[in-house]
Amino acid sequence: MSLLQELSFQLYQTALAFTREKCEVIADIANIKLSFTDKKKPGEYLIKTLDRQGFTVDQYKHLVAQASQVKTILTYYKPKAKIAILIANDRYTYLPKLATPSVDCNMLATNLKTLGFIVITLKNTVSINFQTLLIKIIQEIPENAYFFIFYAGHGIEICNTKCMLFINCPEENIDKTHCVTENYILKEIAKCKPELCMLIMDMCRVPLDRIVNPSIYLSMLDVEEYSVHSNLLVAYSTQSSESAYEMLELELDTSISLDENVTYQLKTGDTDKILPGSSFYVNALCKRLTDNLDVWRLIDKVHGDMENCIRKQKPIKVQCGVAKRSLYDPVEGDVENLISKVKEVTKDIDKCLVLT
Repeated sequence: MSLLQELSFQLYQTALAFTREKCEVIADIANIKLSFTDKKKPGEYLIKTLDRQGFTVDQYKHLVAQASQVKTILTYYKPKAKIAILIANDRYTYLPKLATPSVDCNMLATNLKTLGFIVITLKNTVSINFQTLLIKIIQEIPENAYFFIFYAGHGIEICNTKCMLFINCPEENIDKTHCVTENYILKEIAKCKPELCMLIMDMCRVPLDRIVNPSIYLSMLDVEEYSVHSNLLVAYSTQSSESAYEMLELELDTSISLDENVTYQLKTGDTDKILPGSSFYVNALCKRLTDNLDVWRLIDKVHGDMENCIRKQKPIKVQCGVAKRSLYDPVEGDVENLISKVKEVTKDIDKCLVLT
């Protein structure tokens, strides 16, 4: 008896519900060249083809079992390039030093490299260096690329404008030269017309005292304007007027109390003992990067994890565009040539590193 004659009605109905991607995996395991691109019912087409090829029910079940062990990576789009710029500020001159930004950017860089991103890190620098980097990078990036921008460090919010604070920022009388606004970043990136732009800010969004910081409040009257070319996702690790928290995991020679009322004060040399994955947001993000999800659902999952973690934060997501895009999407541009260009334009920027 043929496959179609022996196959139970339940198994047949299950096959009819197969996605195109699963059918492609089964056909590949069966060593059959099939195209499901224009097929409205890929499962039916697969079953009929296997029947004509003489496959038995047992062989079909074995194929399905093998296919279930294969992780299918969906491709939604093929960008011309995938660029990640990761900014970490933790060694502030005047503001309190932070423990995790550099560690978190290293962890995130490792994960993004495996996804095919050209990763650029900029650590403990001033705003002009970052602005110079961004301007130079934009000039080399082709249209329809993916941008992933991540910032970890001190931050503020003024008149609904989010500002990243760089290491020369003073405690009082802060002005626009000490920070970079999210509007500035989005304005510059829009110039190369990206297919996807993700901007994630893992920072506090506490307001500044207007009396001791009059200059920056006046500068916010002329904040940068930006446009959205295609798909934009902006994520904040916490909500307006709230702090973002660092969760430290240290390798210590002595044990400390786990009582939540007892705090541990960092000592000299402790920052070298911080283990990767120690900040709340980046830890949740890196765990979810392995999920086969489009970027919209990916960030939703990350934010769900954040709301359920030990120190609850309420992260925010702003989305423009509805087309599904994934960080796994393969690049179809000339990656090696772009890497050479990026290395050339960034070689004179202090504390900038290109990872490929």
